[in-house]
Amino acid sequence: MSEGSAPRVSIGMPVYNGEMFLESAIDSILNQTFEDFELVISDNGSTDRTAEICADFAARDRRIRYFRQDRNLGAAPNHNFTVQQARGQYFKWSAHDDVMEPEWLERCVEVLDRHPEVQLAFPRTLRIDETGSITGRYPDYGGMRLMASRPSHRFGDIVCMQHNCVAIFGLARRHVILTTSLLSAREDADRHLLADLALRGPLFEVPEYLFKRRDHQHAYSNSVPRTSRMAWWDTSRSDRITFPEWRSLGVYLELIGRSAIPHRERRACRRQLLRWMIGPRWYRQRWVKLLRDAALGGYRHGRRLLSGQS
Repeated sequence: MSEGSAPRVSIGMPVYNGEMFLESAIDSILNQTFEDFELVISDNGSTDRTAEICADFAARDRRIRYFRQDRNLGAAPNHNFTVQQARGQYFKWSAHDDVMEPEWLERCVEVLDRHPEVQLAFPRTLRIDETGSITGRYPDYGGMRLMASRPSHRFGDIVCMQHNCVAIFGLARRHVILTTSLLSAREDADRHLLADLALRGPLFEVPEYLFKRRDHQHAYSNSVPRTSRMAWWDTSRSDRITFPEWRSLGVYLELIGRSAIPHRERRACRRQLLRWMIGPRWYRQRWVKLLRDAALGGYRHGRRLLSGQS
């Protein structure tokens, strides 16, 4: 990237109190074989050594742009801030505790350059522990119809099939990402964004293990209880009563309704939501979770009314 020119790729790294793994994550980005990128770091008001680490890296590498928020905004606004600051043709998010193999960017840029119809390119994923040792592999997307010509097939598999949403860390076209709702402050926001992209075009899984996702005790899935997850996503909405499964249904219907796909495919996508509601096992069936949401949300709302809260 020449002085003053826009990079081909922007990498957004939202971080909050990430001192334990941050240096390893940044090093893996700076060691990429594809070098025409910028790293946009948004520090969500960290109280540990995160600011010191980021400032030190930024002073040594001009590709790093470091921003610090005045307070913890929550994960969703912090993620979205990095997109809004990005200047590259392509964009990806990178977590502060994950590791990219040196060829990650090179392989994914090749896919988007060669296939203009592809909306997202991402490699296969290994699982690592706190020490960086490989502990397993994430299931790949080989059994899913992500490259299908029919939007309803791509949408249906993203929405209905079990997967860990690691594709959310893939490389996308920035101008497309900016036309989405980005990461909204709600559970399953990553799956919602992937569903939106799948309606627009194919998603390509590079058949190489070039990404290492770190599993540790401070990770979101291990450390944030379900009752606190709205506050984790957006600190300004911590007192909201949410109906996550009903909201997901509404999001999917909205995505289908505004998608520029043929009416026949819209109807097929809505039929896929019946598949979403009735899963293969009882504990995955969404209708059970929809009933649970209605009961719990109604109970919490009733308690607020009785206590005089708005």
